[in-house]
Amino acid sequence: MLYFAKKILHFLTSNSRHGTHSPFVYSLAEQIIYSRKYKRNKESLQAAIVRYFEKQGYTQEQFFTLSLIDYTVEELVALQEKYFMLFVELPHRHASEPLWQQLQRDSRFVVLIDLFELGIICKRKEQRKEYFKLRYPYWLY
Repeated sequence: MLYFAKKILHFLTSNSRHGTHSPFVYSLAEQIIYSRKYKRNKESLQAAIVRYFEKQGYTQEQFFTLSLIDYTVEELVALQEKYFMLFVELPHRHASEPLWQQLQRDSRFVVLIDLFELGIICKRKEQRKEYFKLRYPYWLY
């Protein structure tokens, strides 16, 4: 399937913050992802997310950006233990998508947020495993 067609399908099958049943993810979506304060690109979004969690006591060293093509599942498990949040660049790129889908099924990865051009993996032991597909950077939520 072409990348553009996948993007349209993602938009049609994804939720807004109102389709999110996790207070943690809903708050992140409400305060940052869907806030009109931030520019609509993944770099400014990542910076805003880091600042949001720094206010909650996390440090910049607890965030890591990666490309899935450079890692195995076991390496990602180790990274998830080391960092609070992993930012995954282009998880739906052809070479990355099979591993992204595998992480969605793997019980060791609890919170995965799919914004299509950016994936977020968050270590949250107090939450049940869930995969969130959110619309971003669309102007209609």
